[in-house]
Amino acid sequence: MEILNENSTFSEWGERWKKRVLIDATYTYTHDINSQLNHIYRYVGGISISQINLMELDEMMIDLAIENPNTHKPMSKKTLKSIRNTTVAVFNYALDNCAISHNPAKNLIVPKKARQNERRSLTAEEIPWIINTPHRCRIAALIMMLCGLRLGELIPLLWSDIDFTNSVITISKSAYLVSANKYEVKNGTKNGKSRVIPIPKGLLKLLKHEYILSKSRYICPKTDLSMQTPTSWRRLWESYFGELNRKHCNRVNIKLNKYLPQKQKITIDKITPHILRHTYATLLYSSGVDLLTAQKLLGHSDVTTTLKIYTHLEQSVSDISIEKLEKYISILLEEEE
Repeated sequence: MEILNENSTFSEWGERWKKRVLIDATYTYTHDINSQLNHIYRYVGGISISQINLMELDEMMIDLAIENPNTHKPMSKKTLKSIRNTTVAVFNYALDNCAISHNPAKNLIVPKKARQNERRSLTAEEIPWIINTPHRCRIAALIMMLCGLRLGELIPLLWSDIDFTNSVITISKSAYLVSANKYEVKNGTKNGKSRVIPIPKGLLKLLKHEYILSKSRYICPKTDLSMQTPTSWRRLWESYFGELNRKHCNRVNIKLNKYLPQKQKITIDKITPHILRHTYATLLYSSGVDLLTAQKLLGHSDVTTTLKIYTHLEQSVSDISIEKLEKYISILLEEEE
């Protein structure tokens, strides 16, 4: 093994540190660390670790806050914090190995005006889009929106996880990435615990209908009836969002799109599985569900996470009512029969 010293570059120390911290790491964590290091290497990777100063690191953070070179958009504050933490960790590793006398990243800060990732839930106008737009992904979207499942909890969800008699779903397992296109299933959810979620009456009725028609043990399977892969899910969601866009994009915009290049075409606001889950949190809040009950239903290991969501919602009170939603779903399903 090559011996590193004060003349070794930041990238050499970064790669040695990476080997140490990524032992038995998940695919997702490994991917994130590699991405963070690549951003840092772009700025200081080729410089001797003992020659890097705080000013150079500040410049890196400011540049990334202005533009992520991969997306050409401002980098989010959350990602910048991760990059800062990784930078500090690599210098600390060199410090622990006596290659440097101090850590220049110790006082590295994230720009205060860096872009915040906004928590968004569906609007009262958008919720009916999810309910009444026919698509193979519709049932998955409804479960995430009305029961608050994470994507990793939806992927391995089985019909046997639904108790039709007591109107509940038991979430006892989750899928996680082990490679770019492979999920593995583990017992327990993100916080390591199982949880039981009540199913709204209208959704229960729809699930019973889908169960009778289904030929797969999975609630949202691939076309060959097996569990979704990352690629098959991405294609399914893109197809679903495309259908939502075709049905609900403003007619004026649709006409304008005929004359616009692909990258400039106007679409409805992006809808993701996480937005559907946040909509569920909004419905809980709007229905007066208390904080501790919401924590259990959302599967948060720390009530502080739930409190942050509820605090955010207090600042932008939604007019969505779960009673109105129940009534709307029932009417729609009656019309379908």
